[in-house]
Amino acid sequence: MEGMWIICAMLLITGLLTGQGDAQRPQTTLPGTTTRLTGIYLPYNESQYLNVDTRMEAFLGIPFAEPPTGDLRFKNPVKKGDLGRTYLAITNRPQCPQTSPLDDIPGNPGVGREVDEDCLYLAVHTSSPRPSNAPVVVWFHGGGYTIGAGSATYYEPLPLIALAPDIVFVTVNYRLGVYGFLTTGDSVSPGNYGMFDQVMALEWVQTNIDAFGGDPSRVTIMGESAGASSAGLHLLSPLSDGLFHQVIMQSGNALCPWAVDTVIDRQVGFTREIADQVNCTDLDNELVVECLRDVDEPVLTQAQATLTLKYLTNELLFTPVVDQAFIPDLPVEIIKRQEFRSVPTLLGTNEDEGTLIALRAYPSYVLRQNPPTVTLEDFIKLLPDYLFYYTPMLATATEQWYVDWRQADDSAANQVNAFIKLNTDQMFACPTEAMARAMVDTGAPVYRYEMTHDPTMSIFIGLPGWLGAGHAEELQFVFAWGLNQDLTDVLKRQSDEEKSMSVQFMRYWTNFIQTGDPNGLQSTGEYPEWPRYTLPEQEYKKLSLTMENGRAMRADTCTFWLNYAPALNSYGDFSGLYEEWGEQYTQWRDIHMVQWTDTFEEYKNNDQCGTP
Repeated sequence: MEGMWIICAMLLITGLLTGQGDAQRPQTTLPGTTTRLTGIYLPYNESQYLNVDTRMEAFLGIPFAEPPTGDLRFKNPVKKGDLGRTYLAITNRPQCPQTSPLDDIPGNPGVGREVDEDCLYLAVHTSSPRPSNAPVVVWFHGGGYTIGAGSATYYEPLPLIALAPDIVFVTVNYRLGVYGFLTTGDSVSPGNYGMFDQVMALEWVQTNIDAFGGDPSRVTIMGESAGASSAGLHLLSPLSDGLFHQVIMQSGNALCPWAVDTVIDRQVGFTREIADQVNCTDLDNELVVECLRDVDEPVLTQAQATLTLKYLTNELLFTPVVDQAFIPDLPVEIIKRQEFRSVPTLLGTNEDEGTLIALRAYPSYVLRQNPPTVTLEDFIKLLPDYLFYYTPMLATATEQWYVDWRQADDSAANQVNAFIKLNTDQMFACPTEAMARAMVDTGAPVYRYEMTHDPTMSIFIGLPGWLGAGHAEELQFVFAWGLNQDLTDVLKRQSDEEKSMSVQFMRYWTNFIQTGDPNGLQSTGEYPEWPRYTLPEQEYKKLSLTMENGRAMRADTCTFWLNYAPALNSYGDFSGLYEEWGEQYTQWRDIHMVQWTDTFEEYKNNDQCGTP
């Protein structure tokens, strides 16, 4: 009997302690359900630049869709069912399968992460106590639709919320690579599953975000690279109507040539290649997809990694396509018809985006301090693989426009800057110019930037040193890595000036999230006002230590890409016509001209020549 009392007492104490533990954690009930979520508190202290000592609430690993496994692989997501009376949202769940943890952006911090097909989770971060009717951010990560995760620590928004407590920040995982974008080009596997994941996450926000203090009528979607092009595609998609109200696009949008593969047969070809690798070789699409659903995740992921090594050019494997559902038409045609949402927009690029493409062309330079040498001959040879919509005429025009002809007589001269500028303009800056103009034409308030600051530390684990203001480098300032106590030291190596600059980055971003204008609420008066992008003024912000303003960014180069290049492309590929002309010329020279010469000589030698 005495033992029973001891056991009962222990159970009572355990229950009290458990209850006390739950009381020490933030809780909320999802609207329309009896599900009570338990999150965690995150302490945050920064005394030098933000002067805050506070804590925040985080609800991690919240499922918004059923696991996309088994029969649900290569299908649109299914809304998550009942979570029960309680759900512990206290830790991040696995990231979606991807090619290799070493390929994550940025760099090595992704090593050792856990991946699983059961990955459709989101996280919500707020101040504590929670705000009320606060603006909401939904973050879509980048990574070429192939790598990355919203749950990665370097997207943790602690400094942003410390600066602007009146925001609610949501990060989202969505399916990647073959799992998110495999298509057969027909109804068997239309593709775009990763985009439908994002739509379902946005729907979850509309239904549930008020439980976290957010206002579902004040949602800003925000992304970088493929996350930014995703945000741009939501502007165009009829399925995203009413799910957001502002947009931030960093180094990407729906008009970037890599955002959507407009050649569906190419993506179908990738599907067939990966199917062949795993012995799913049937000619019938239904049987192929059925077979692919039975392939173990590590085997299928490795097959994708093998295929990726085969295509180290500008071709992206497994990307969004025009599926007549999420993307009803070519993005450029939708934009021409102005069939997209006119909302407050902040968008821009980095000055040296093209160094990422140079790194893709010369991967052995990933750990070198100096860039590769690209001779004039090398530059010309690279064009067929690195020009989107390649034609010989466009290649010749591009060569004339970008080559540094002052060095052309030196066969060893380095044209790497020409290659970097070409890819910066073609893939990022000039599509952004086109998108900004399209938004302005609808009357939407638009704010444009170019980050010109070369970071002290590259996000690619500090190396290489030649990337400059390269692709994704603004992330460390938007998320203030130098002020985030949860990051490893290798990601926090910013100068004092850069940490101060990070605070101003965050001011601009959070001002826009709160008001649709990067100026205003969080301001020190130390920097020039960020001008609204209008025509013909074309003013923009140079994101740098001084935050100066500029005008008509890359106007001459973007005229080349937005006006002249499409005109050349409209003439099509003349390579076959050149061959035909060559054959006709040879025939004229070697046959017809010889015959004419012989006949003329006979005529001159005729004794009756000139006789009346």
